[in-house]
Amino acid sequence: MTGRTARVLSVLLPVALVAAACGAGTSRTGRTVTFRSSGAFPTSTIVGRHSASGCTADARTVVRNARLYYAHSTVAPGPADLYYYDLRFAYAHFEADACTSGGLGREMRRRLTARQRTFLLGHVASDLHRALRAALNGS
Repeated sequence: MTGRTARVLSVLLPVALVAAACGAGTSRTGRTVTFRSSGAFPTSTIVGRHSASGCTADARTVVRNARLYYAHSTVAPGPADLYYYDLRFAYAHFEADACTSGGLGREMRRRLTARQRTFLLGHVASDLHRALRAALNGS
């Protein structure tokens, strides 16, 4: 190895290691989730794409829809079922993007009151209940 090659490697190697540690160049893929609905809403196939910023946005969307579902189930005018559908669909995107439940749990604790969290866990389907409970327990 020549002196020049060694110098280039001594500069590029640390840069590559820092970039890898920050997630640059990593491509953890998402997965494909089939979102089954009922009524007039068709079944959707969601092809995920994992990224840290995408998972943050997904978690915020889930929580935003959870807040709307709570509001329209308790004090705001309906239709609460539309917000429940949106909540389920947002969570399907979260799953498809292979996001971890820790980020969702933190977002739920940050943006939902204890009363809203309790309502949510008591008024969603069992599979969503388990996922949201796990997110809250893991954060």
